[in-house]
Amino acid sequence: MSRFFISLIFLLLTVVLTGCWDRYELEDRANILGLAVDLAELNQLHDEPEVTHRKDNFPEEGRESLYKVTAQIAVPGKIKLGPEGGGGQGSEKTAWILETYGHTMKDAMSNLQQQLAEKLYLGHLQIVVVSDEIAKRGLSEVNDFLRRDHEVRRTAWMIVNEKDASKVIKTAPPLETVPSLYLSDTLDNAVRFGKLPREYLGKFWIDISDDGVNAILPAVKVIDGDRILVDGLAFFQNEKMVGRTTPIEIGAYMSMKEKNGGGYSLNVSLDKERGVYLVKSQERKPHINVYVIDGKPYAEINVEVDAQIEEVVNTSLLGEKRIKQIEIAVNHKKEEICNELLAKLQKEGSDVLGLGARIRAKYGDYWDTKVKSEEIWSEIYKEMKIDVKVEHRIRRAGMEWN
Repeated sequence: MSRFFISLIFLLLTVVLTGCWDRYELEDRANILGLAVDLAELNQLHDEPEVTHRKDNFPEEGRESLYKVTAQIAVPGKIKLGPEGGGGQGSEKTAWILETYGHTMKDAMSNLQQQLAEKLYLGHLQIVVVSDEIAKRGLSEVNDFLRRDHEVRRTAWMIVNEKDASKVIKTAPPLETVPSLYLSDTLDNAVRFGKLPREYLGKFWIDISDDGVNAILPAVKVIDGDRILVDGLAFFQNEKMVGRTTPIEIGAYMSMKEKNGGGYSLNVSLDKERGVYLVKSQERKPHINVYVIDGKPYAEINVEVDAQIEEVVNTSLLGEKRIKQIEIAVNHKKEEICNELLAKLQKEGSDVLGLGARIRAKYGDYWDTKVKSEEIWSEIYKEMKIDVKVEHRIRRAGMEWN
């Protein structure tokens, strides 16, 4: 091979290897760690800058929502590692909270970008909080904005907060320098402890796109301005929130949905006794079977739960017979909670367990001829018979020192 061809190959390689031509230094980016989306009033847009349109000249036909977007931006060089970086005062110094308004999500973000020298960057986005008002009207516009930005991670969290979503972003925890990171860790650890299903932003988008499945999102509440309570699950029909569960119903949902580690406890008492027993799930394993009988769908959900007794109050020592009685009592209580949750879901036509997807997979002809669409399935699901049976096995009863 001649020197000319060798030189030509090296010359071409220099073109291919120029991989940093569009790079941005960290200090040149406005790294958004958290976003909160609330509804805004028209009078809040009286000082709206002319960034994407002339003043009072936005095409308003068919529009019902105006947005207030609260962004939490990391301050470069201020985020310390290790315990010395903690404290609520430190969290206020390491994050910059900005509010902006707009007719759409992108309009609001364009107004925010106009106020900053650095380029807005969503690649480190940890959490998106929406108010229940936004969720009830529908998340299609919020989802459209996030989906079109290729930098948004599908492992970020989207959560629903009652009323003011910006309160969550402004929460200042004393254990973490960056509030959004603490909030994200709170949800990640709730998954690890068996208290929350793994419902990231990407999973939410998959569920709202899949026939026969409705989506859920964690619902939270701010406590004393420095922490959040996982307050249940918001359940959806398509992209609209139609209801929410209580925290104890999260455990019932997870018991029926998929195999997972336990994280919730139930207190029960036996007949003719003053005693109270606190029984905690250690591992849940459901078996879901769906059928179409005489042209009607039917589901059986059998849940096996390994459990332990965490606390015994006002009662005598445990024995084999008493443990068996406790198992029966906790079975009845868990089945009652599961049935109450199913009644709530069926009333709103929200199939978060994905029973429709199982029917569609197993009985394709029935789905194609009788169901055909998500809307028709929602009506069929409301009348569907679902039987739940729970079987607890208490593996540990604890120790007593005499």
